[in-house]
Amino acid sequence: MEEKGKENKKKKTEWLSDKIFFENLPFLLFLTLLGILYITNSYNVEANVRELEEIRKAIVEEKNHFVNTKTKVSLSGQRNEIAQRVDTLGLKDAKKPPYIIKINNEK
Repeated sequence: MEEKGKENKKKKTEWLSDKIFFENLPFLLFLTLLGILYITNSYNVEANVRELEEIRKAIVEEKNHFVNTKTKVSLSGQRNEIAQRVDTLGLKDAKKPPYIIKINNEK
């Protein structure tokens, strides 16, 4: 019975022998390299996602700023707003419509 125990123990540790380890060392190094590349890639992807979210937030802020500015400009360009601003300068709205001056260049 002791022999069977020794044989089982020997079989269990056979795959850990130096010969098998060194035969599979290139494959283990390859797997280690793949793991490192995978971890590096995941960090880069997370950094890109964070940067994209910041850019999206900036775009939304700029769109809001554009809409606010456009609204202010369109409101300030209305006739009654202009009339109020030039009224402080002493200018009044014309009562008569403008007329066209025609010049005849015939001699």
